[in-house]
Amino acid sequence: MKKQLLASSEMKGRLIPFVQSGDYFYKKAMRAYQQRNLDKAKQHLERAVKLSPEEVDYICQLAAVLSELGEYEASNEWLTFVLDDLDPEYYDCYFFLANNYAHMGLFKQTEENAQKYLNHEPDGEFVEDAEELVDLILLEKSEDLPQELGDEEQLILEHEEARKAIESGRFSEAIDLLENMTDAYTEFWPAYNNLALAYFYDEQFEEAIRVLDLVLTKNEGNLNAVCNLALFYDFLGQHVKRDLMLERLKNVYPIHPDHSYKLGSTFGFLGEHELAFHWLRKVEVTRHSWDVSFYHWMAVSSFQLDRPELAKRYWNKMKELDPTNQIAIGHLTKLEEGTLKKNRVSYRSQATEVKDEKEKKHDYHARMTHLMLLYTRRDAESASLLQTYCKRKDEPTIIKELSAYIALTLSGEPVRVLTEDNEFTVTNVNDFPEHVLSGMRVIAELEQANISDSELHELIATTWLRCYVKLSERKLSFQNAKGTAAAMLYMWKSANESHVSQTEIANAFGISTSTVYSYRKKIASLLESEEL
Repeated sequence: MKKQLLASSEMKGRLIPFVQSGDYFYKKAMRAYQQRNLDKAKQHLERAVKLSPEEVDYICQLAAVLSELGEYEASNEWLTFVLDDLDPEYYDCYFFLANNYAHMGLFKQTEENAQKYLNHEPDGEFVEDAEELVDLILLEKSEDLPQELGDEEQLILEHEEARKAIESGRFSEAIDLLENMTDAYTEFWPAYNNLALAYFYDEQFEEAIRVLDLVLTKNEGNLNAVCNLALFYDFLGQHVKRDLMLERLKNVYPIHPDHSYKLGSTFGFLGEHELAFHWLRKVEVTRHSWDVSFYHWMAVSSFQLDRPELAKRYWNKMKELDPTNQIAIGHLTKLEEGTLKKNRVSYRSQATEVKDEKEKKHDYHARMTHLMLLYTRRDAESASLLQTYCKRKDEPTIIKELSAYIALTLSGEPVRVLTEDNEFTVTNVNDFPEHVLSGMRVIAELEQANISDSELHELIATTWLRCYVKLSERKLSFQNAKGTAAAMLYMWKSANESHVSQTEIANAFGISTSTVYSYRKKIASLLESEEL
């Protein structure tokens, strides 16, 4: 990477090239490491590796720092990368892997890698340490440790695999792994909490709540379960239940920093800024440096509590860790200008402030799925939540339209809608544009189909919603509600390997087979026109 620094006027405008190479950041990392500032060392080493991706020494030093920070999985990934892709004869990596596995309690992998190191490097620098690891494992075996030890190793590996699947968006895979895990280890509570998260991200909301209820029945003081349940209820608009969880959290006084961290972030997401600030500030002193998310939460809670200078300090810390972070840059700029507003500062908006159209669609997909879930279940208690969506200027129009329609349908009361330009009130369904009405007519037809509620919700989320988003953006409408609904049902059943003919579907909706065929082609063409 090249940067140019403009010299002062005394330098007569001359440009001085300043090359930030991998070596430059590696040396900075080593200085930070010698000062025991491991987080800063990690940051510089990551930059060094990015600039010199084939420099094995940089990668191994990064792996060593990650190991000292307790990030053993990440360390192992880099070490394996060196052996698999860069230098299969860099045998020291086997010792480092063995050491990491020992810390993780994976003794089989510890022994295997320590033995590989000894076989390849009988006179190596770490021979004595590797022999000690092997002797330790043999000693443990000689003392007839319980057979469950092997099971525990497998449990750790599978749980990590499931966690990675969640992070990668492979929710079905995570659910399968975690369900098997909770069946085999009925009191392994982290697996239950991650299973609930996987269900929730997969939009299986009832299952997510069921899992957490089960945890709290068997392990009443499980803080992660209470926090997640409060957040789930908040998302689903079940405010009475959320508030019960919130009161429960207000009576918690954790000792462990991890619990304070979880509690503080949860309070932030629930809008309890004072409590968020209290618990996050309490945990801040336990580490020399934190990650970008933590500093953002601290900045937001500070700003919401009318402490702009403190917020500025935390957003600057955030920027130090990630110089290109658009949230930190944007908020600091507006803070300096005096234009930053509390309603524009969110705990959740941490990744980027300016998103492309594809990202925006992904953002509101989950909320729209939730809206349709409320509509098909006729959850009258959620009308007030939906009305708040209609009053948020930063909500997309597509969300406001559906929220207003569903709120009006559920409560029968007029709904006030705010836009960037004006505001208006809807008092009956005829106040809505045709693309909304036609979309809801298709939903009404689908509700009459001979399918379960869960199948209806899946059909709406996977087929109807994608079509609705595309048509509403173009201000176009569904034509022939019966034909469209029949075609969607046929396509959904076919995709789920249900053996059904177009004629059977046509008969069920009282229309011709040619109509189903015609609308199936139209829907397929619409879905193929561009990626959501």
